[in-house]
Amino acid sequence: MSNAHSAAGPALGYQYQADYGLLTFVRDGEPGRAITLELHDDVAWDDNGTPVEQLQVKHSVAASSTVGDTSPQIWRTLKAWLDAGNPANLDGPSLVLVTTSTAVDGSAVHLLRDDSRDAPAAATLLRTAAADTDGGKTTAVARAAFMKLSVAEQNAFVSRIRVIDGTPNVLDIDAALRVAVRRHLPAEEGKQDAFMDALWGWWRRHAVDMLSSRFFPDRHLRTTVEEVELNNQLNHLAVTHSDLGLPEYDDLDIQDGHDDLVVHEDDIFVHQLKFLDYAQTARTVRNAIVDYHRAVANETRWLERDFLNRDEVEKYEKKLREAWRIASGFLFDDLPGEASDADRVQAGRKLLSTILMATPVRIRTHVDQDFYYRGKHHMLAEDGVIGWHPDFEERVQAMLLAKESVA
Repeated sequence: MSNAHSAAGPALGYQYQADYGLLTFVRDGEPGRAITLELHDDVAWDDNGTPVEQLQVKHSVAASSTVGDTSPQIWRTLKAWLDAGNPANLDGPSLVLVTTSTAVDGSAVHLLRDDSRDAPAAATLLRTAAADTDGGKTTAVARAAFMKLSVAEQNAFVSRIRVIDGTPNVLDIDAALRVAVRRHLPAEEGKQDAFMDALWGWWRRHAVDMLSSRFFPDRHLRTTVEEVELNNQLNHLAVTHSDLGLPEYDDLDIQDGHDDLVVHEDDIFVHQLKFLDYAQTARTVRNAIVDYHRAVANETRWLERDFLNRDEVEKYEKKLREAWRIASGFLFDDLPGEASDADRVQAGRKLLSTILMATPVRIRTHVDQDFYYRGKHHMLAEDGVIGWHPDFEERVQAMLLAKESVA
């Protein structure tokens, strides 16, 4: 059932403006360029606060729509630029209409495309359309504003305008972006979706900042994104989604105090920290729970999505166990036979800090998720294959037996 009052169409249009911003950023970004959203125009290229190219971005939900010299779409666009002031300034920013519609052959809109450009002829056709008294009420104000300009001013104004028509719609823009970033995409088709999700997520976070900056000035949000930031992000994603790195998942980030962490409070790795006389509320324990949770969640997803394989994880675990064995040997062998429990606890605390504060052993060359290194140790402690107290094996076994007897 159709809804005459539905906001779906406009909502898709606003979504499309932001999404097209990323597509044009990837396609047209050059060193030193910066892009903005809804600052100078729908989208704009910015040079130290001055727009050098302004884009009006129009999305149509019609399956096959066209735009010609009498279309409301073109006159709404012209009116927005006329209202911005000084339309005849030849030194002003380039003005670009981006539309999913197709320009009608022979129209001024068609003559402003790069492949059929004839700006003087386009200006003549727009004058004819603007002067048509039967042009309709919808475009009357815009047409009148255009006709207030002199012929020379109209020609100068139109000379600054370009049209990019037939752009991919909101459903197809992801496919177009994949083509634009193809040299960064992982070779494995199954990993490409994860790469694109990460790229869109990065862009949409920045888009929210740019769109919010005028409304929340006290938050000091960004108003632009520079080309170097985009290039760095593409290179970063290319590495993290390759065999040299591992992807990051913002949705798996978690902080101490989150409800999901309560389930771990009676886990073996937590008890292993309590063997060192750390209280449940100690920051060391809370940080360990966070690292453990993130490591388990990320490793599970990496395995499910074939970014890691089980053999690789097992080799990594072996490296960590070997490093732990050597470190624990140095620390525990120095304990005298009559060492007090306090001395044994102190040795365990030193082992914990030595291991977790060391330069992380990477599972891969460019993996920089340090929480995984720390959390993986807690995963091994959860399995009882490593521990921090010199007597951890006996204590873990006693604890498990006590739990069995209660059960």
